[in-house]
Formats: sequence, C-alpha cells, structure tokens
Amino acid sequence: MKNLKQMAKPMVAMLVVSSMLAGCAAPGGPGATGNTTTAGTEAASGECNTAMLAGIGAVVGGLLGGGNNTVRGAALGASLGALACVALNYQSQQVKTSQQVQADYKVANKGKLPEQSTLVKYETGFTPSSVRPGQKAQTNSYIEVAAGTRDPNPLVEEELSLYKPNGELIKTVRKVVSSNNGSGAYKGGFSIPMPEGVPQGIYPVRTALYLNSKRVGGQDVKLQIVQRQAPASELQLALAY
Repeated sequence: MKNLKQMAKPMVAMLVVSSMLAGCAAPGGPGATGNTTTAGTEAASGECNTAMLAGIGAVVGGLLGGGNNTVRGAALGASLGALACVALNYQSQQVKTSQQVQADYKVANKGKLPEQSTLVKYETGFTPSSVRPGQKAQTNSYIEVAAGTRDPNPLVEEELSLYKPNGELIKTVRKVVSSNNGSGAYKGGFSIPMPEGVPQGIYPVRTALYLNSKRVGGQDVKLQIVQRQAPASELQLALAY
C-alpha cells in the first residue's frame, strides 16, 4: 500500500502538469501563438497565465526533488513543454533615420539608391549568452534597411524560432520591427522568460529577417541554460527530451 501511495503522488502531479500544458497548447487558448502585425508583446490571447507557469514550476520542482529516472525525465519534459507557453516580448528602437541610411548607402554604391528596399545589415545574439531557470534571456539585434526608390515604406519583420536541446522546435514568433516605416536602422530584440524547472543545456535559436514578407537574412545562435550543481543524470535526461 505504501508503494502505491508513493507511485500515485508523482502520477497525480504529472497529470496536473499535463492538464496545465494542454490549456496552454489549446487553439485560441493561453498558449496560442502566431505572426503578429504590431511590435511589442504577443497578443493577450497568446500569453500564458503567470500563475499557471508558476504552478508548473512548483510541480516540476517537486518531481525533480525525488522519484526515479522515469518520473524525473517526465518532469523535465513537462518543464520544456512550459516553454511553448511563455509569451515572447519584442521591443525595437530606431537609431538611424531612413534618410541617414540612404545617404550611407549612396556613399557605398556610387551615389545610387536601390529600386526596391534592401537589407544593408542584420546581426543578432544573446546578452548574456547563458541564463538560469527563472531568468529572462534577451536577444539583441541590429537591423539596417535602405528604402528603395519604388518602395519607400517597406514592411520589416524579425522572427525567432526556439528549439529544444535535441533540435525539436518549441515555438516560432514573428514581430514587426516598426509599425510606421521599416527603413532606417533599428536596435531590437526578443525577451524570453525561462520557466523554473527548465533543464540545463544548449538551446538552439534561429532568427530571420523578412522584408516585405520575403526572408532576406538570418542567423543561428545558441542559448545556454545553466543550473547550480545539476546532477549529471539530470543533464542526460534533459538532452534526451
């Protein structure tokens, strides 16, 4: 009877976590995501409930504190699933006007401007490159677009895809860099809250830049999640999910 009670506790906890994650993943529910047409935070319908994430973190933390490898592995998998539920904020700030970028472009191209808007430069990376569960990871991008003579108001969007350590896609979000005019130079980036209980490891991140809905640039970067005194067995389980 005692063994049955010991087995039932983690099973019930995992059912609670699964129920929470199902609510996040339901179409139109708290975890619904997709392309947006304005810069900033994901629409309210796409944000996870803060209390829900806290509950997942608490349950997962409890499971990681004990149990066999199967239970601990399931807990790690649940915490990774919680990543699909977090809302990714996006902010951008213009650092050069369209006229300034055009002037620079003309100097570098014998006084000529492009007919269609052109990507001049795109760089991105994480600052810092490693965070702990419960902290926020932040990308920092530099985007420079020269407006074309036939395309003075281009639509510029930045996209981020977050992957599990095993390469499985967690979520993709695309944001408009500027709702007014995408030409000019901008500093922008995504903020990624890392829920408690997320296992340590290297999380691949792929960014892309879209100009008038056409992909014109991108970079692959890596985010490292670190934990204090994480057991080797936990890392092996994390990499397996």
